[in-house]
Order: sequence, then structure tokens, then C-alpha cells
Amino acid sequence: MKNKLGMMVLWLMVLALAGADTIYVVNSQSRTLSRIDTDTDLVQNSFCILGNVPNKVIVGDNYLYVVNSGDNTIQKIDKSSGNTVATHLVALSSNPWDAVLHEGYLYISGLFSSRVYKMDAETGEVLTSVEVGIAPEALLVADGKLYVTNSGDYTQNYAGSSVSVIDLNSWALLDTIEVGLNPQFLYLQGSKLHVSCTGNWTDLGGSVAVIDIDTDDVIQNIELGATLGNIWIDQHDIAWVADNAGYYLYRYHSEDYTILNGQDDPLAVAASYVAGTSSYLAILEPNWGSNARVYLLDEDLLQLKQYTVGMMPTDLKLQASPSSQEDVLLPPVQVSLYPNPLNQGSKLWLKGLNNQSGTYKIYNLKGQLLKQGLVEGDSMQLETQDLASACYICQIRTGTKSLSKKFVILK
Repeated sequence: MKNKLGMMVLWLMVLALAGADTIYVVNSQSRTLSRIDTDTDLVQNSFCILGNVPNKVIVGDNYLYVVNSGDNTIQKIDKSSGNTVATHLVALSSNPWDAVLHEGYLYISGLFSSRVYKMDAETGEVLTSVEVGIAPEALLVADGKLYVTNSGDYTQNYAGSSVSVIDLNSWALLDTIEVGLNPQFLYLQGSKLHVSCTGNWTDLGGSVAVIDIDTDDVIQNIELGATLGNIWIDQHDIAWVADNAGYYLYRYHSEDYTILNGQDDPLAVAASYVAGTSSYLAILEPNWGSNARVYLLDEDLLQLKQYTVGMMPTDLKLQASPSSQEDVLLPPVQVSLYPNPLNQGSKLWLKGLNNQSGTYKIYNLKGQLLKQGLVEGDSMQLETQDLASACYICQIRTGTKSLSKKFVILK
């Protein structure tokens, strides 16, 4: 009990040091946008009154953009005041579902029109569009390409479930990648695109397809089961997966794809959406029929903070404040250990430092320091040949920033 209390105090201290983060929640039934300041714990549940059937919020530098599916519009909101600056029509009967902001443009998926639209974020003018698959939803920009999930035809057991790939320069459709049933969420880690496929909500459970964006091939399918929601991956390469129905929380390892908690062994955490920082996990509990709740949890899923928001939430976005206390490095997704897992006595390599210099330390799971040394350049070998078969944590530090990576040594 004493040790657990000490851990709670430590995590609360880390949370306080991490700076003031802001959480935005779209309350679809309440038609409001909630704004939460995690430093002052101020909750503004009517930060902005939204349009008809608000679905997603996109966080920009100065503005927020809310996708109002029922109005076929994008609502532009001043981040400091919550005032609506403009409301832009996407296309009649398009039922816009999601959007992504990139270099001054909003790319918007039209669920009913099977098209993706390119909108000038400043003027709201729709410049062009392209036809993709059936019922497009989530979008993500990577390596000059736009990835779009096509959830498929729900009347035909989600036939046509796929990911479309669009070249942003030519606006040409480059590829259509088949994935599991009903893909609805995307998360990029390095060159690996994790696609959360919800399943058909009845007898066929969800899965995660991993796409290598260098080749646009599916390299792994992770059969978690259940009705999967969005994905967030932490600094230890643990992928946290929400439940679209809002009942549980699931996990897998994003490097070796080991399932930690799937349909048969879910975490008893009601999470319809998940996000986080190096200091905490933020989950959205939908609490169907009443006001929803947002929880900040520590690494043991113990509650640090709780907030009440509006009804029928459909999206949560976290804008983390940068801090020297946060456990981040460059883009953490660029650093990798390979091979992982590795055989006992083999060489372990660290790759992706972008020619930065610093130090590394290797700990066992009890927190005992076993190895340490200097890192420099882009790729280097770590001293691990005499370590026993077990699971270890490697902490890489450059200046005031650090990143922790897990690796496994096999017999």
C-alpha cells in the first residue's frame, strides 16, 4: 500500500510538471464542444455551440475545425475564445465524417458521397475532390500521401473495406489496399500505419492491419476481436485500442505485434476513445444516456483526474504542451531497436537518431541499471551480448529529452 501510494504521488508530480495540456471533446447529442485545462482543471462544457450532428474536431495552431455531419459543413472556431469564425459548406448530401489539416488545407472525407474533398482552410473554398472507396472515414497524411479508410457497404457486410492512397501533389488515386472489416481509425508510428478495423458489430470481431507506407503493403494483421475504436501508441511501444462500443480497452505491442489484452482478456476500462502523453493516459467513457466522463490514468490505470463533459461524445483530441519534463525524443516514432526480439548473444542496433548524440541506459523490469553508454550518428550497436534472456527497457537521451524503448532477448 505504501509503495502504491508513493507511485501515485510520483505520477501526480509528473502530471503537474508536464505543463497545461488541453483536451477537446465533441459532444454530439449536446451539440457542444468541451474544453478541459488539465492544469487548472477548468472544464468549459459549452466552449462552443456546434452544428447539426458534430462528429470530429481538428486542432490547428490558431483555430479548431469541427466536422458537422448533419449540416455538411466545417465549423471554424477561434481557439482562444471559442467563437465561431466561419461555417463552410463541404458538399450537399456529402455527410462529412472526418478531416485532417495539412499545410493550409483541410482534407475531408464524405461518408455518403464516397469522395475526399480538398478545402482551403483560410477561405473555406472547396478546391477539388476525388472519388475513393465506399463510405470513407478517417484520414492521415504521411510521406506526401493521403491515406483514407473506406468502411465499406454496411448492407453487404462491409464489402469494400479498404484504405485508399492519394498522391497529394498530383491528386491521383495511387492504390486501394484491402484490410479488415469496417476500418475507421488510423495511427502512424514511423513507417508503419496502424489501421483499426471495427468488425461488423456482431459475429465478426475487429482487427488491426499494419501497412508499411514505403511499399503500401499490409505486413501484419492483429486479430484483437471486439468492436475496435481508435489507437494511441505510447513511448514504450504499447498500442492502446479503444472500444467503439465504449465498454473495454485493449492493448498490443506495436513492435512485435504481441496481443496483451484482446477480446478474451480485455482491460476493464470503459473507453470509447483513448489518447495520452508520456505522463498519463486520457480515456473517454461515453456513459451512454448521461453525461460522459474523461479520466486521466497512470501507467497502472489508476485514476489521477476525472472530468464530466457532455452527452454522446464522438471525439477527443489532446493538445499536449511541450516540456523538458516530458519523456519524448525527436519524433519518437523514428527511433527503433532491431532485431527485436533478438537471440541471446546477438547484436542489438539502435537506428533513427538523425545524427544526434546523447546517452543510452538499459534497465531490467525491476528498474536496475545494467548497461550505459554514448550514442551518436544515425545507427549504432548497443552492448547487450552478455544479457540474459528477458525483457528490458532502453532509455535514450539527447539533451533534455528522452525516449524509452522495450526489447526482448530470447534463448
